[in-house]
Amino acid sequence: MEIRIATGSEAGTVTRLSETPNEWRPQLSVYGGEFWPAWRPGRDELTTSWVDETFVELVHEGSPVPGSRSSPARFLAPRLPHYALWAPDGSKLCYVTPTGDGLSLRLWTANANADVFLMAGAPIFAAWHPDCRWLYVHVASSLFAVDTANGEQRELSAGAVGFRTPAVSADGSTVAWAEVQDGAVHVIRGSVDGRKDSIGHFGGGLALSFRPHSDELFVAVAGAAQSSVFSEVVSVGGRRLVRGPIVGYWWAPDGERLVALHPSYTGDGRFQARLYDATGHFLRAVEPFIPAPETATMVGFFDQYCLSHPSWSPDSRWFGMCGQFLTEGPHHSFAEGQRNHAWLWDTTTGSVQRRVAEGSMLAFNR
Repeated sequence: MEIRIATGSEAGTVTRLSETPNEWRPQLSVYGGEFWPAWRPGRDELTTSWVDETFVELVHEGSPVPGSRSSPARFLAPRLPHYALWAPDGSKLCYVTPTGDGLSLRLWTANANADVFLMAGAPIFAAWHPDCRWLYVHVASSLFAVDTANGEQRELSAGAVGFRTPAVSADGSTVAWAEVQDGAVHVIRGSVDGRKDSIGHFGGGLALSFRPHSDELFVAVAGAAQSSVFSEVVSVGGRRLVRGPIVGYWWAPDGERLVALHPSYTGDGRFQARLYDATGHFLRAVEPFIPAPETATMVGFFDQYCLSHPSWSPDSRWFGMCGQFLTEGPHHSFAEGQRNHAWLWDTTTGSVQRRVAEGSMLAFNR
């Protein structure tokens, strides 16, 4: 299996790297104006945000993505022009772009000459059904199932809560989200046909995920509805996986391990990545690091970016992020300080390869 990653730097440099027997080698760098590289699944192709002085647009392998241009330039958040999410088979791209009064969700079929407008609103969080036809969209307080073949939109919930992404089971039979009922946050299990029921309730905000290759649903539980720090990760059935505080967690593609990011509480914004097995047994950890700005954005919305910009290699061996370790010198915010770089953790051997490329965020291919 050839494994590739792409890094995006604060200067707009996109670097592709591939794994060799003993190291990661840069293949190609594109300098100036390109940010947030996202891989098209199954292909050696990247979709990036192009930032110009007067406009922004998505570019796929050098060609503009229809409907993605914003002029004058608008951003979803600082340094974030678009959010791009490819369907698992690489056939379609859904993307969020800012409009004059909010956000717009659009759909582009690869190589088509035009895009399709799906809906507007804020916030917008999307997740693909495994069949790559249905797209689940949490927009404002509603959850929709969108048929990307004919444009049909089915409202599954009018009371979805939280700035979070719906979780979809591996076989596509179940989608899960959160609703507030009787003063508690309930986990709702539903499907495309509109059936739904409550399968558990908690006292704070939730981020949901299915363990890969499993129908076991896990929730990260926050103490307050909009808190970005979670107290634990537990299954809906009550099995505790990780004790917090944590700010995010990422399942390995094989579902056998996960990495959780814990605050180090050293007073300088550092976090520690820790590896656990699927029973919650602690395995190992890396030295605390300061996340790069774009990596911090990915951590803040980890349940969304794990779908579009994976931090795990497809063989479940490598885990990577961007930032700086304590031993790498002063932070880049100081004059002449070090720039942010990608680091890769071999979770099998425990070794960490530092500074494999300059970057503020990274994404493994799929």
